[in-house]
Amino acid sequence: MKKMIWSLLPLTLFAAWSFGQDRNSPPSGKPRKPQISDTIKASIYADNWFILYINGELVAVDSIKFIPHNVVSVDILPSYPMTIAVMARDNADPKTGMEYANTNIGDAGFVLKFGDGTVTNAKWKAKKYSWGPINRDTRNPRVENLPIPEDWYAVDFDDSDWGHAKEYTEAQVEPKQPFFEHDFKGAKFIWTDDIELDNTVIFRHVVKSLPDGKTRPDFSNLNNEIPDSPPKKSKR
Repeated sequence: MKKMIWSLLPLTLFAAWSFGQDRNSPPSGKPRKPQISDTIKASIYADNWFILYINGELVAVDSIKFIPHNVVSVDILPSYPMTIAVMARDNADPKTGMEYANTNIGDAGFVLKFGDGTVTNAKWKAKKYSWGPINRDTRNPRVENLPIPEDWYAVDFDDSDWGHAKEYTEAQVEPKQPFFEHDFKGAKFIWTDDIELDNTVIFRHVVKSLPDGKTRPDFSNLNNEIPDSPPKKSKR
């Protein structure tokens, strides 16, 4: 019996060492370089414009501020916990809060879905930073603003006193055709409490672990790894 235990011990030690190592890591045990297959797809739709940060780094900017409404799709390399920060804006005049040459009070909406199962819903934090026309007064429209913090997208930004986002239906947001051409199943349109008057909104959300339960390599510290054979410096 003792002989059998000793014979199994090396295999047990090897299993313990290899646990947590990615199966595609090089023999040295160092993390491998990420591949496109390690990325997940992010699809974002905003009425009318957004800018997206993940873990404090700029990931995507909506290239079209107003019409046509578009879906932005990018590949991202996830790292958990994952802090998502989004600034979204309705197309409103900064002085009146209205649109279409100050003839109309616009509405808004934001929806996001990642390939790991991350979706927008009422669990997200949300805060308005510009809103109007105050009291829906379109004859003498005016806007109120709060200063936007410089570090609103930072991982350690304190949003503990923020409220939660409010969910809206497709009928309330009325997304345009590109929305229906992409997979947003399970994601909810969100905004603050007033989808018409709140024109600049910041959303924040922390994904603590993988929503779909899949195991993915952690590449967050890859830039600090020293390769086995560092590249040679070029001679001048």
